[in-house]
Amino acid sequence: RHSEAGVRLVVLIADRVPLYDVLEIVQTAELHGGRFLGPNTAGAISPGKAVAGILGGSARSAHSWFLAGPVGLASRSGGLGASAGYYLGQAGIGLSTLVHVGGDAIVGLNLAETAELFEGDPHTRVIVLLGEIGTSQEEQVAERMRGGFITKPVVTFIGGRAAQAGTRYSHSGAIIEAGRGTYKSKFEALREAGAWVTESFEELPKMVRQLL
Repeated sequence: RHSEAGVRLVVLIADRVPLYDVLEIVQTAELHGGRFLGPNTAGAISPGKAVAGILGGSARSAHSWFLAGPVGLASRSGGLGASAGYYLGQAGIGLSTLVHVGGDAIVGLNLAETAELFEGDPHTRVIVLLGEIGTSQEEQVAERMRGGFITKPVVTFIGGRAAQAGTRYSHSGAIIEAGRGTYKSKFEALREAGAWVTESFEELPKMVRQLL
């Protein structure tokens, strides 16, 4: 209904949305030219400009946690995304926009699509992507990098390195099945495509500063 009314971005914070309902939302959004974040998302924030969702909690805390700057950050994990934004801010590095794409197996805007939006954003100089095991979102990013659709520097961290096959890691979309969606496949695909891949979350600010 929001897409039909001309709303171009909808944020679906709720989790446990049934899969077939999500597929219906995807079809409706495509039909009416709309986009959506989630389900199971904390939303997005452009520091100093706008927030859609619950990232940063209150307006006061969001203002103190996140600085405006040249880094576009997208994450499959709301906690990792907010933490990365906070620690980048503590290092004096600001964000153009922070996006939590959502933790479900099927989401609206995924990592690859969000990275392409950052590619076309004049306020973004470096793209930071926080992935995790499960789905093929990170591999899609690598494909678009190899195809020349993403040319800005990309820094990535992937969660779930120690997770075993068949065990869900945090989110419903973060599970290794039939050898697909593994940490190794994502790490190698991104590195071979030219991304700066770090195995240490604490190294992110240092790596981003080098690229800036």
